[in-house]
Amino acid sequence: MSKRYQELSEEEKASRSVAADSSDGSLVYCTACHRAMEQGDCEVPEDIEIKLRCAYDDCVLSDNIALQSLFGWDEYRLEYKDETEHWPDTPAIGECYTPAGDDTPQA
Repeated sequence: MSKRYQELSEEEKASRSVAADSSDGSLVYCTACHRAMEQGDCEVPEDIEIKLRCAYDDCVLSDNIALQSLFGWDEYRLEYKDETEHWPDTPAIGECYTPAGDDTPQA
């Protein structure tokens, strides 16, 4: 059975966090399935080069793109202001949020 981020020690969390804050409740966005989640629910892969995997089993996220697919919610919105200006400040966990101009089918 795979580990979840919330099961890690504080030291492990600091090294694997994808959000600015390493807490379990930090909000994370997956660019593969376009869903929001809490960092604590993310899967911790065995491969130490990959920090975290999406929390949703039906996500199309694969290991080869896992390094580039999970972002802190606030950090992603800052980086892509124009594409995410219609997003809420705080997402509903599990909801899909597609950047403006992205025609990728949602999960």
